[in-house]
Amino acid sequence: MVSTDEDYNLSKKLLLQIPHTRTFSSNYIIFPNNIDIGSFNYIHLFHKHQILSKLNIINYGNFEDSESGYSFSAKDYIFKNRFSSNINSKLYSSFDIKYIHSYIDNYSSDAVAFKFSLYYYNTRFLLQSFIDNYGITFSPYTNFYEHFPSSYGFKIMVLPKYINSVLSLKYNSFRDYQVLNISGELFLFSNSSIYVGFSSLSQKLYYGDFYTDFFTGFSIGFSTTYKKYLMNIAFKNLGSIGLISSL
Repeated sequence: MVSTDEDYNLSKKLLLQIPHTRTFSSNYIIFPNNIDIGSFNYIHLFHKHQILSKLNIINYGNFEDSESGYSFSAKDYIFKNRFSSNINSKLYSSFDIKYIHSYIDNYSSDAVAFKFSLYYYNTRFLLQSFIDNYGITFSPYTNFYEHFPSSYGFKIMVLPKYINSVLSLKYNSFRDYQVLNISGELFLFSNSSIYVGFSSLSQKLYYGDFYTDFFTGFSIGFSTTYKKYLMNIAFKNLGSIGLISSL
């Protein structure tokens, strides 16, 4: 959530030359207005390939029609597989395919989307280029055609020479706007780290008498490891909309 980068852990392992291992993790994110996301991730190895299987459940909460009193709910189920492997000692590639099932009240929609990334990395530098969310909708809600929120962009990660940290800059170009994400992770001792980040997307939100200030879009997080267990906690400021929290 702090880096706003679903490939952050993969990129960090490449840059720090951390071996890939079998891993299971879960994540719970709470948004304002009773929106929440539950995430379950399983990473396993097949020959020289790393495979990430991930399930996201996005709950948009319950809605009520003010005139009729009729209430309904909305959810998204997103199942993703990411296949990644080395091309050579400096190049790495990954390919994502995800299936999306979305419903609002009694209406549902299904879609498939793809992402491809190419990584170049050396001792203290990583460059990722990607195209993301290119796909097709099989059963839209209506006859009105909606474009996928597809994008392309790049990410740069560096390891400063004298500070035990990782700095990251990610740029996404969408159809009608661009998003810049900046983050840094400072390693403490041998098993903990602090994250800070900023997303320009938060400055584009509109909600009631929405206001922005210097801290809108900033986030902070903390990570610690004990034996084979890792725990992360993070918060992001969305101005008058509220606060996002993640565990």
